[in-house]
Amino acid sequence: MRAGSPSSEAADKLQRSAELIFKHWTLALPTAVASVLVVLVAVFGALTVAAGTFAGSLAAGHLGAGVGFGSALLVAIVALGIAVAALWFAHAMVVAAAPDVLADREPNLGAAAAVVFARAPELVAAFLIFLVLAVVPLALCIVLIGFPLLIALGYFLMYVPAAIVIGGEGALQAIGTSVRLARSRAGESVIAWIGLVIASVVGVVVNGVVSHIPLVNVVVAFGVGGFVAAYDALVLADFYLWLRLPAAPPAGVDPIGGAPTVLR
Repeated sequence: MRAGSPSSEAADKLQRSAELIFKHWTLALPTAVASVLVVLVAVFGALTVAAGTFAGSLAAGHLGAGVGFGSALLVAIVALGIAVAALWFAHAMVVAAAPDVLADREPNLGAAAAVVFARAPELVAAFLIFLVLAVVPLALCIVLIGFPLLIALGYFLMYVPAAIVIGGEGALQAIGTSVRLARSRAGESVIAWIGLVIASVVGVVVNGVVSHIPLVNVVVAFGVGGFVAAYDALVLADFYLWLRLPAAPPAGVDPIGGAPTVLR
């Protein structure tokens, strides 16, 4: 790989983000809390479905079991949706605080929370659009083709939170920006995506190893889940700030570039 090439610079950014997330570990607190919430809700959902099915069976046999299962499953899905939405906002909060960490400063989580609160309508709209777009791929997961479609959807929309909280864009504009960056700067974006996938796989493996150990699994989910999610957010913020620049900006141009945003 040629020194100084976009590919080598992209790889360097992945390594630097890993170093920065451990140095400025408080950046991982929002996603750590949200990650534990997702784990607890998943456990709650599984227990709710089991309890609902059992109670329905005792009350009305097979028909009651079906009704109990369906009702409990609906409650579990709603609860999980709320938890995932919380993780989405925690991710956006880390993205909003990322510019400070990328400049090797401690993150200002209070200011980041204020930015996320101000951009909440756009973040909600983007989250709902993503859910709508994911419906068909999720349904097609039954025949396996849905999995690559979900991966492609995640790839093309990965810069959306950064475009909203850093770039100050609306939901639809942010989606367009994310698709454009992922397509026009595919070489660098694919490297970023691979880095995120590897980090996520490592996190899943570690969580899986201790998933059956009470209390330990929650503690590990807090730490590993928080750091992996915060690393992902930091990488995406870094790549968004980098890739939205022209390929070769003229000397003297502000490295951030563009019009003032909600953070500037």
